[in-house]
Formats: sequence, C-alpha cells, structure tokens
Amino acid sequence: MALIRDIHADTLAALTSGAFHPVTLAFVDWPEDPVRVHSGFGTLTWGGHDWMGVGLLDGLLSLPAEGTGAAMVEGEAVIGGDPDGIDSILNAAEAARGATVQAWCGVVTTRSGTVLIGEPFGVFTGSIGAVGDSDEWTGADVLRAVTLGLETGPSQRSRASAAHSYEDQKRYDSTDTAGRWVKQAIADFAAGIPKW
Repeated sequence: MALIRDIHADTLAALTSGAFHPVTLAFVDWPEDPVRVHSGFGTLTWGGHDWMGVGLLDGLLSLPAEGTGAAMVEGEAVIGGDPDGIDSILNAAEAARGATVQAWCGVVTTRSGTVLIGEPFGVFTGSIGAVGDSDEWTGADVLRAVTLGLETGPSQRSRASAAHSYEDQKRYDSTDTAGRWVKQAIADFAAGIPKW
C-alpha cells in the first residue's frame, strides 16, 4: 500500500507498531480569535502554538471524505456549550464564513497525552461554509450547539471561466504574435457568417 501523505518517520513507526495513542488537532481561523484544539486533555504544544484539549472530537468533527474530483465535499464541526457562549459564537459565525479550517492526525506517547511522537500529518484543509444552530432536550437541560459546515473544493454554485486575450499574451510574452493571428482568424470567421 502506498502512502498518500508525507508522514514523519517516527510517527509512521508508532502507527505501524500496533499499539499507539492517536490525537486529532483542529485549527479554525476564527475572526479575531483563532481556535486550536486537540482530542486529548491538557495543553499540547506544536508548531509554535498551544493547543487546548477538549476531549474526544468524535462526533464533534466530521471531516469530508477525500475526493478525487473537483466537486465540493462537505463535513461539519459541532460546537456545544452554555447558552451564552453559544450566542456569542452565533453572533460571530457569519463573519467566520470562508475562514480556514485545518485538521491533523498524530500520535502521542500516552493515552490522552500531550507529548507528540514525530509530527502530526495534515488530513484536511478547507473553509467554513453554512452555519446553523440546534437545541436538544436532554431530559434535564437544553443542549445548544452550533454546526459549522466544512467544505473543500469549489462550490457547486460557482462558475468558472477562462479567458486569454491578445493583450494578456502581450503582457506574458511581448514577442509572441500568435494571439494576434488567432484574434484575426476569429474576427474573419465571424465576419463570414451569413446574416439573415
């Protein structure tokens, strides 16, 4: 099986040993206050930053599946907490649309530890898309959560276009006259179309 990612040799050795302790790191470039969290407990230091442990990210972070095409692929991140905290997140959420989201996987020395073996490897880079919120009655409390849509690739609503003019070609290579000849050929063709 071929590796599709660059993985640090120490990280790969730990993964192939059969007994390892995984960790997920997630970064959201939240407006004015970037968020760095990991799936363990305590503070993990990596890449010159401190990453706050939030416990398991399973169910809270659903990364888009890897795709081989150019279509947009979606996932989601769920942020829960006290109602006042959720309100402040919602107030900032619209400004966060389009903000960068990244995730890495790595290996730590002990269960829920904060000492990395090797370097984490990237598993997702994308942005925040749609933002929503939900309320769920748990029997004793109301659990409020914000759902951030994660997207990668171009939006399926976006349009692509490619245009290259004679003027573009002159800026790229002033000695190339092919653009001039193509421009004239198109004009000659258009002039020769019968008009009824």
